[in-house]
Amino acid sequence: MGRELPKDSAESHEMEDVNISDLELVYHVREALTSVQSGDNDNYNQLVAVMHLSGCLDPDNRALLKTSLKALSGAVSYIDISHHESLLVSIFGMSMWNSDPDIMDAMKGLIISLAASDGKYVDSCLTMLVSNFTPPSYFLDKLKEPHGIERKHQVLSRVHAALKSISDLVPLAPMRLLPIVLQRMPTVHNKHERLKMIVVYTENMLKLESSAMGELVRSSMLMAVVDRLIDLDMEIGWDDILHHDFSKGMFEMELEDVEEAADDAEQVGDELPSGFLSRKSLSGNLIAELLDSLMVLTFEHLESCEGTGCLIEVFEILLQSFQITVLNTYKSKFAQFVVFYACALDPENCGLRFATMLADVFVSGLYPPLTRPLCMCYAFV
Repeated sequence: MGRELPKDSAESHEMEDVNISDLELVYHVREALTSVQSGDNDNYNQLVAVMHLSGCLDPDNRALLKTSLKALSGAVSYIDISHHESLLVSIFGMSMWNSDPDIMDAMKGLIISLAASDGKYVDSCLTMLVSNFTPPSYFLDKLKEPHGIERKHQVLSRVHAALKSISDLVPLAPMRLLPIVLQRMPTVHNKHERLKMIVVYTENMLKLESSAMGELVRSSMLMAVVDRLIDLDMEIGWDDILHHDFSKGMFEMELEDVEEAADDAEQVGDELPSGFLSRKSLSGNLIAELLDSLMVLTFEHLESCEGTGCLIEVFEILLQSFQITVLNTYKSKFAQFVVFYACALDPENCGLRFATMLADVFVSGLYPPLTRPLCMCYAFV
């Protein structure tokens, strides 16, 4: 199949119009890569300039970028980090969110080929994919619109497909992926624009947890999610809970076939009844809104786990996290309801397991004096 390479912009240098086959284009790219060592950088610099094309491209530049990415996929063995650093930087800095689906596919193919070609590129390839967990800041509000929802699906389906392919080709990739995901997770200390990415980022973490590589990353992923829930929880003071009617809980468990009941206002340790955070009473509080969204996302994930039959396995990890963090976080107001929700979904298994754990901690002499009474408080919630 023949393709025509159009004249590129002055920024990308002049490119002669030639009809060239896909295989010939691969050879052309290989020559551009090898010529650098002899001091001839013209074709290489032109190739790097093409990698910087993004956004709304005209048909010629779009075809140029796509064919160049595909040609690079066939020439990855010629890429040398010592001679082609600028090319690698441009590749690893690419965003699928700014690209059309055919360009996304070409990016995905190149990243997979790079990761499989040489172990020293694996971490950079994984980091590039993880960086595409979240959109650019300007695109965040568009995620609620039909176009934004469609683009999100286009990007994330390819990101996770690439991660799976790399994990199949590089068996150690999941273990190398784990610290990258955890280190890049937004925190309460980030600026607001970055912090607002936490919901879509966590959505990707939970998707990884339920993927084929879930057995290798599940425990750390779930514990990180709970830790972030606690971080957000602790940022919300009682002064932020405005005009709340304490005869009702700020949390209300929403199970499809269960009629909700009003809980007593006197909750142990200033805890609140079960459910998700009231938007009305915490409106305008960014932290509260993010915690609300994150709680709902986690509840939906637990429902999915129940549907696939793996809830009890996930619950064991949540229970371990509860013992380590939530149980000893005396000012936690909301995070513990993740465990409560799992118990409500499967009271015979998760509920019984939770009650047994509380009793075991209470009778054990290995826990701090304040922890043991708290177990009995939770038992009567």
